Amino acid sequence: MKSNIQPRNNHRISRFLVMKLNVRSLFIATAAITGVVYVICFLFILIAPQSTMAFFSYIIHIDLTNLPLLVNWGSFIVGILFWSLGTAFYTALIVWLYNRFLVKSKIRDV
Repeated sequence: MKSNIQPRNNHRISRFLVMKLNVRSLFIATAAITGVVYVICFLFILIAPQSTMAFFSYIIHIDLTNLPLLVNWGSFIVGILFWSLGTAFYTALIVWLYNRFLVKSKIRDV
């Protein structure tokens, strides 16, 4: 059985196999994953506040163990909205710029 695909110049086709990213999909995925990570972090702070603060002190090189913890429903809602949406907007901006640079580089290559 013969294929209907005509033989083409493979090196020319391979130059244009770079994928354009979907801004909306990555925005939603980033917001969801960041929200889950925030909830896990919040739960660790509720269950073992001193150990969690000591752990993050090692990560960011600042002594967080003596800082007062503000853990309530208000801080949870504000934090999850800020981190989820903030990270998602940041990701959407990166994807938007990536797609713009991709289009410009394709135009230059043609």
